[in-house]
Amino acid sequence: MKSKNSEKVFEYLKEKIMNCEWQDGDQITPEIQLSKELEVGRNAVREAIEKLVGMKVLIKKKGKGTFVQSRIIDLEFNNMLINTMINKDDYLDILEFRKTFEPENIRLFIKNANEGEYEELKKIYEAMIENRNDRDKFSYYDAMFHNLIAKGTKNSIIIKISDVLSSIMISHQKKLNVILGSESGIKEHTLILEAIMEKDEDMAYLFMRKHITRTIKDVLHVKNKNT
Repeated sequence: MKSKNSEKVFEYLKEKIMNCEWQDGDQITPEIQLSKELEVGRNAVREAIEKLVGMKVLIKKKGKGTFVQSRIIDLEFNNMLINTMINKDDYLDILEFRKTFEPENIRLFIKNANEGEYEELKKIYEAMIENRNDRDKFSYYDAMFHNLIAKGTKNSIIIKISDVLSSIMISHQKKLNVILGSESGIKEHTLILEAIMEKDEDMAYLFMRKHITRTIKDVLHVKNKNT
């Protein structure tokens, strides 16, 4: 049975490939380093890599390491969707969509998520705190937080939409964190998590909407300064 840590590593590797941080022919981070960076066991890393090898996304070369080989169909489709339908100037439109989409996801998460997903959300939040000064890792765990809420809804369409949006949000969030830092995001995620753990749908909804509304204001502020 696939472990949660293995899923975490799989999503991390997938994001690296989807965002073209690792391109065809590139060698990926070694297993030992991935294990340390993501704070998971070697078995979880190995399991995630083997899954991608089986999908023919990665290839192992004896004595050399593991390399990106090709894209799986879903990843190609997502990249095509991102490149042809969503460009960097659509970031505000994405945030406006999320302002409605994500608060409703929280209601469904509270209704449908299991105890393991509640605990996993806490762990991702803690990872955000620990990596508040590392923009790459902070942005990754920020996206994981929102994506896990989507997965906890148990709605297949919501999950697919969230998977596509996550890869876009990570790259934009990294740039935003350089300018604005992570403190506002941490405070807002604290309130969101507390309301979720108390299973207070209305407060969780409100805090998520406020979080995304504030992000929109920050993006507009940065955009206006650069024009």
